[in-house]
Amino acid sequence: MSRRKPEDPRGGHIRLYWTMIDSPAWRALGWVDQGLYIAMRRKLKGTNNGNIEATIATLRHADITSPATLAKGLRVLQALGFIDKTRQGGIAQGVKHCSLYRFTDEPVFDQPRIGVNARSATNEWRSFQTLEEARTAACRANQPKGKPPRAK
Repeated sequence: MSRRKPEDPRGGHIRLYWTMIDSPAWRALGWVDQGLYIAMRRKLKGTNNGNIEATIATLRHADITSPATLAKGLRVLQALGFIDKTRQGGIAQGVKHCSLYRFTDEPVFDQPRIGVNARSATNEWRSFQTLEEARTAACRANQPKGKPPRAK
């Protein structure tokens, strides 16, 4: 008799725990940022955390078609501690690589082929105690370097 779990007839799913969606950090996200997080989370399988790419080509199905919107969303998600960059993208040795990300609420397993090291979940999004603190961090994430944050 097989010990494999039966597959869910409805297919895969994305888990968003109440502690996360009730947090000040999540409440500070805009709808587009939340949509980007969910679209990226869709790519998480069992052991590929840290190997999540976020490019226009791979997120077009989620209606993320603007490079500016994608860049802004990635900055906000990083500033609020939901994702973290595991590899900086660019051109190295004549090969173009995209940046890779990890979700901070899940552990990362060793992936030496792409240069990602194992680490446990860090949950940086939990560090925000108030909504105002999280909104300030999100606002700062999208300020041009050297300019003070805009007052609301």
